[in-house]
Amino acid sequence: MLALSILVSVVCSLTALLGIYYAVRDLSADLVLLGACALVALVWAIFGITLGLRDLGGGHPEDRITLYGYLLTGFAMVLGGGWVSLWERSRWGSLVIAVVSLVAMVLLMRLHQIWPGGFA
Repeated sequence: MLALSILVSVVCSLTALLGIYYAVRDLSADLVLLGACALVALVWAIFGITLGLRDLGGGHPEDRITLYGYLLTGFAMVLGGGWVSLWERSRWGSLVIAVVSLVAMVLLMRLHQIWPGGFA
């Protein structure tokens, strides 16, 4: 579980840096940045599915609603950020992806604070 969390953090941080680079250079989101955002959504979904399968396997968290709320919020937020940047053809669309990636990292950090090691 730790390796998957590290992967999510690395992908989110690289996407945030790429989004900031695009915003500073006054570039709109192209296929590279949108692909990075899609990769963030993919690794976040894999992380959520892994936690869900772990829950089915017997590692029951105390508060499932909050856990799955965090996971669903992270996934929906990344999809929404990609959608906004697809339609906002300015530097602000790129900045949206950067902010969404940073917030996804904060959500992951909060997940580890609330459920250390995946499930407490």
